[in-house]
Amino acid sequence: MGDGHGPALLPGAVSPLVLAEVTGPRRRCPVLAAFPTCVYVDLGTHDRVLAVLASDALALPIGVRLAVPSAAVRWGVEPGDEVVVGEGRVRLPGLEVVGARTQRPARVRPARRGRAAMSTAMPFALPDAGVLGDLAHDLCAAALAGDPVEPGVRGLVGVGRGLTPSGDDALCGVLLTLGAMDDAVARRALRALRDAVRQALPATTSLSAALLVAAGMGYAVPDVARLVSLAVAGSAPLYDRDHLLDRVLSIGHSSGRDLLSGVTGTLRAVDASFEPAPQEGAHRG
Repeated sequence: MGDGHGPALLPGAVSPLVLAEVTGPRRRCPVLAAFPTCVYVDLGTHDRVLAVLASDALALPIGVRLAVPSAAVRWGVEPGDEVVVGEGRVRLPGLEVVGARTQRPARVRPARRGRAAMSTAMPFALPDAGVLGDLAHDLCAAALAGDPVEPGVRGLVGVGRGLTPSGDDALCGVLLTLGAMDDAVARRALRALRDAVRQALPATTSLSAALLVAAGMGYAVPDVARLVSLAVAGSAPLYDRDHLLDRVLSIGHSSGRDLLSGVTGTLRAVDASFEPAPQEGAHRG
């Protein structure tokens, strides 16, 4: 995209989750993967990854996002190449992404899992959770009960193929669902799971490790964050019921479905463990 007199400059919106590296000292960082819509860059530790995203890429919470689509961008890199990150820029061959502003990624909204949301009163017809849902259920039940969670976490982290294995996607669903609950027991369970996940991160890919850490803080792509928040709250507008679930299911080859397995298993465990909160204004005899 350059004009022969220097690299093209494109402004980008930087997530606070990777802002320290983008604005820090310049350093050379290896490319983990390159696709038409995005490039993943290793930031030096296993769970630190920068996603350089075209405007039509999935809005990952660990990214610097351009205002132009992938059709207007030529990354010019392959896995193993190096790019320069720092001083507010990401320098690729013939292209420099300038961190022009910050943009906070989507995050789940904590809500009470009240009486209307229990059991079968789901705002979405979530798909069958299968084995992943059962594993997520058992893991979440252990966390809520204060039992050891390390075996269950190790049984999910890194299980499956690809940059984000299926077990990790389901575990993201568990973390996000607990993070969307305004409840002391759920917060305690989430802390235990985050600690166990961090210990197990070497067993998975760098990209998946970075997304697991983000999910532990409640961050996800916008459609996922919205669906999880609505599922926990137990209500969703009609439009979301018709379209939001399909958009999440379309993420990746199976990532959206695997993540929803984690959500479903977690909600089952939560609804089995928590007594419904008394309705406000209920008569007290």
